[in-house]
This record gives sequence, C-alpha cells and structure tokens, in this order.
Amino acid sequence: MTPQEVARIAGLGLPVLCTDTCSVLDIMRDPTRDAARAHERVAAQALLAAMTTGPQLVGLVADQVRREFAENVPKVEQEAIQALTKLRERIIRANEIDKVFGGTGVVDLSHLDDHVQRAHAVADHWMAASETVRPSPAIADRAFARLMAPHTPGRRGQSMKDCVVIETYLEVIVALRAAGLTSPIVFASSNTADYANEQRGILNADLQAEFSPINVQYAPNLSAAKHLLGV
Repeated sequence: MTPQEVARIAGLGLPVLCTDTCSVLDIMRDPTRDAARAHERVAAQALLAAMTTGPQLVGLVADQVRREFAENVPKVEQEAIQALTKLRERIIRANEIDKVFGGTGVVDLSHLDDHVQRAHAVADHWMAASETVRPSPAIADRAFARLMAPHTPGRRGQSMKDCVVIETYLEVIVALRAAGLTSPIVFASSNTADYANEQRGILNADLQAEFSPINVQYAPNLSAAKHLLGV
C-alpha cells in the first residue's frame, strides 16, 4: 500500500481484518462437511455488513490472497455442487424406501437448489468489499527467508505462497501501527495445519512472537475473528 493509503486507513480508526484465502473460501464450501458450522457463516455475514455499512470494519486482502481465491473458486464451487447433489440423491432414495414401508412424509431439499450460487455471491462480495494489499519489492526476499528458516507458515519443500501472504500483512500492519492506528487488528486463517495448534487453534509461538509487538491477534475462523474485533 502507498503511504497515502496507509494514512487513510489509519485515520479511520477502525478495526482491521486481514483474511487468508481459506477463510474466504470457507464461506462457500460444501455445507455438508463435518467441519461446517452455521455460526461461522453468521459471523461472515456480520463481518461483511460491518465492512459495507458504516463502515465499522476495514477488510484487507493480500494481492496473493486475491489471486489464490480466483484460482480456487471453481474447484470449491464444484465440490459444493457435487456434495449437495449427492445429499439430494440419498434423500430421494431414503424417501422411496420409507414409502415402501408405509411412510407418507417426504423430505424436501429444494431450498438448497441455489445454495452454492448464494454462498458464492457472499464470498465475491467479501472480496469486493476488501481492500487489496500489494506487496513491496522486498516481500519476495522476506518470504523466501521465512520459508527456508523455516518460520510459520513456512515449511521446507512447500510453496512460499503462504509466506508471501503473511509477509505482506506484516508489512502493512507495521505501517498502520506506525501511522497511529490503535484499533484491533486480526489475522484470520482456518489453515490451522500451517499456522496453529490444530486442536486448540493457538497460533504457533514463532509467529506469535512477531504478532505481539504490533498487537495483532490470530483467529482460526471468522466467528473468532468477529469476537476479537468486537464488531
């Protein structure tokens, strides 16, 4: 971000949410997954409303996140469509079998026919409402160093895309704090395998040591992000 953009955001004095790709994609993922939770979708809608009405919240997405979102949307959308199709087929079969034994009730899932499109629209709206953070020329070198160390989220043998994302956010957050922003800043990523203790959602200690001096908190899902941001 340019110094002028940083100054503008800092001047708003609003909470800031930095979102990883997976957390935005979660909004439109297969709702039949065991890990899917309604309250996290409720939080996503509330956070989006906070970004767009008022506003009460500034949403930031790294340029790398925007690229990854565009690349992954077709796959995530298709997975959701296939899962809901499979669910409907099972319910139809169960209805038919139950009818053989005298059952008269029918489970109707027609309300799910356009679920994927509606969820996709919310995810698109999230991306449109969020401001893009473009990396400075120094980010690539920092990301490579993080990967090779390795420091969270870097792991040897992996792509350095996640490292580019976190370095991009660290750079803009440092600039926002230097510009006088004192409001809560949260980094949200449901990729707990790379960022946190998967059982407890606690950020890895090495990244926490970087977050603490600039007063950044980690959220493993958007519900936790909403709570930490106080919106």
